[in-house]
Amino acid sequence: MILITGGCGYIGTALSSMLMQKGEEFRIMDNLSGCNPLNLLFLNHVEFVWGDVRSREDLRVAMEGVDTVVHLAARLPTAPGMIDETSTDVEDVNYLGTRNVLEEARKRDLKVLFASTCNIYGVGTDLKEDDEVKPLNPYSKSKLKAEKLCLDYHEKYGLDVRIIRLASVYGYSPGVRFNLVVNYFVLRAILGYNLTVFGKGENWRPFIHVEDAASAFLFLMEKGRSGEVYNVGGENFRIKDVAELVRNLVNPEVEIEFLADREPEFSYSVDFTKIHELGFRLTYTLERGIENLVGKLEVLRNLRR
Repeated sequence: MILITGGCGYIGTALSSMLMQKGEEFRIMDNLSGCNPLNLLFLNHVEFVWGDVRSREDLRVAMEGVDTVVHLAARLPTAPGMIDETSTDVEDVNYLGTRNVLEEARKRDLKVLFASTCNIYGVGTDLKEDDEVKPLNPYSKSKLKAEKLCLDYHEKYGLDVRIIRLASVYGYSPGVRFNLVVNYFVLRAILGYNLTVFGKGENWRPFIHVEDAASAFLFLMEKGRSGEVYNVGGENFRIKDVAELVRNLVNPEVEIEFLADREPEFSYSVDFTKIHELGFRLTYTLERGIENLVGKLEVLRNLRR
């Protein structure tokens, strides 16, 4: 059986959909604080544990009879390109919560797939898994700290743990989030609002569709190696080019506004050769993913101002 922590969220609902289609036995655990509880309507035939990774007792209940944990639960950024610097629970959830997951998994000799982020690179181009990382905000710093803990558990206890550094996720899932740059741009364009870009938009970001991200967890569950780190994504784009693509595909009438006084905090492009050499293939290009999301949100065009 598979346990998905944070299973009611963005990637969790996409992964759950795939597991349901495959007829796999799985359970989700979520404290419902970072997602819409109505996502449970989509997951109404799935075994659900209302729990928090900060609670060892909740994890003991959730891990009963489990052999693999997909650890998605995390405290996430609150707005596109922004990190809540005042948050007090980033460390508690992203690091201490991960420590709890690893400790309970160690006791049961479970396989763990840990969802990290390419955001830990901070700056650079064509970055590979063994390149220097420069986390620039509390979120990425907490994820890097949790990565190191994962590797410690692998080395000290032989725990089977695989680290997945996700590119910026976009696209439709039942738990879709709109505080991620592509989705945010698409929503604004559909509603007829201009697209706001920090600085000149020259900063690079890597991207992956949410369904491809979910597929990557299933792929690495089978093909990945314990103690390894994998960059997971597909395409790298400058933010100004993402905005232009969204404008052209969604609503050519909106304008792109550049905020010269708000420089982006990071710029990085990422190399995904390692996972692709294992045989992983993407289903979505950025263009196709945007078109798919627009199709799901088409009814909102009636709300344009």
